[in-house]
Amino acid sequence: MIIGPRKAKSFIEHVKEEQIQQCGIDLKVKEIYKLEGEGEIDFSNEKRRIPNYVKIFDSEENEKIRLSEGIYIIKVAEYIKIPKDVAAFVYPRSSLLRMGSTIYSAVHDPGYEGRPEYLLNVMKPITIHRYARLCQIVFVKCEGVEKLYNGIYKGR
Repeated sequence: MIIGPRKAKSFIEHVKEEQIQQCGIDLKVKEIYKLEGEGEIDFSNEKRRIPNYVKIFDSEENEKIRLSEGIYIIKVAEYIKIPKDVAAFVYPRSSLLRMGSTIYSAVHDPGYEGRPEYLLNVMKPITIHRYARLCQIVFVKCEGVEKLYNGIYKGR
């Protein structure tokens, strides 16, 4: 069951009224990074290697940025703290889709906390302004959770 945004906003720090939608909460872009180098992934994560991130935009320092076609990482401005009986999913805002871009996200597990990062796929050039709302987070009730998230991205 989807948790209504009025209740769910208690899981996110510094949410403004304009961010609250019918089923979720809009998230604002804080930073944008370009990926450099290769990644590597395996079953045990022993060989996991994340490409280098090169910051190309920061909402605190820049007014806007024009992005060409390509893959970017965005970090949102909001700090999220997911309770033990809740999970969250992130979807692109429909305006972003209509501009030829989209956001990809992994599941936010119970116990995750931090300022999450998402993959931004720009298929047509786009200008992104300071603290633009690019995606929406939706929280759902989770039953039977046996362990909480405690991975390397917790708190980041």
